[in-house]
Amino acid sequence: MTAEDSTAAMSSDSAAGSSAKVPEGVAGAPNEAALLALMERTGYSMVQENGQRKYGGPPPGWEGPHPQRGCEVFVGKIPRDVYEDELVPVFEAVGRIYELRLMMDFDGKNRGYAFVMYCHKHEAKRAVRELNNYEIR
Repeated sequence: MTAEDSTAAMSSDSAAGSSAKVPEGVAGAPNEAALLALMERTGYSMVQENGQRKYGGPPPGWEGPHPQRGCEVFVGKIPRDVYEDELVPVFEAVGRIYELRLMMDFDGKNRGYAFVMYCHKHEAKRAVRELNNYEIR
């Protein structure tokens, strides 16, 4: 191994180590710092898979079964440049979020809709009642 090879190996190891801290789908996002701050504040995790970015599911300290039927709310007409850092504060104001799934394009923008699952059915009903026709921007 030459000195150049070992330098390249060390830099790739350090790059892999630093990117391991940032979840896939968050790394390189235009609002990466805001998403990381949100995860730090709430303790929720975030992962991108199958064209959606999942925030939470289950929340920190959750014990018990998956929320029952009727706890999930469809959210539509989301501006394409709005992400979890703006959505979560709006939806957590009406109840404890179990999971938020934001549908994503391969170019990193959202697809204009999401699903918010609350821990309890009454929270989902409250979200529909209070946030129906709510404009985030």
